[in-house]
Amino acid sequence: MSARTTPMENTMKTRNKLALILTAGTLCFGLLGQAQPPSGSDRGRRGPPPEAFEACSGASEGQACTVDTPHGTLEGTCRQVPDAEELACVPNDHRGGPPRGGN
Repeated sequence: MSARTTPMENTMKTRNKLALILTAGTLCFGLLGQAQPPSGSDRGRRGPPPEAFEACSGASEGQACTVDTPHGTLEGTCRQVPDAEELACVPNDHRGGPPRGGN
């Protein structure tokens, strides 16, 4: 005797396979999305933006500089920054490190 499956059992098996495939696909796309850097964005960028380096091109360390930003004009001083060979315009109110958590 051979075991026969009913149409209901076949439907349930098909649904389970489909659910497994959809779950695996969603997981893969989710991980893939996390691995890719955001396109057209500076998120994840560390250090001064290119405009800060341009503002100090040909300047001396300690010289005043300005950078036009989307939020207004930034006034700063040309300084040597970590991991860069050229000077960058550092805001005058910059405290010299990454932002710290609130108190």
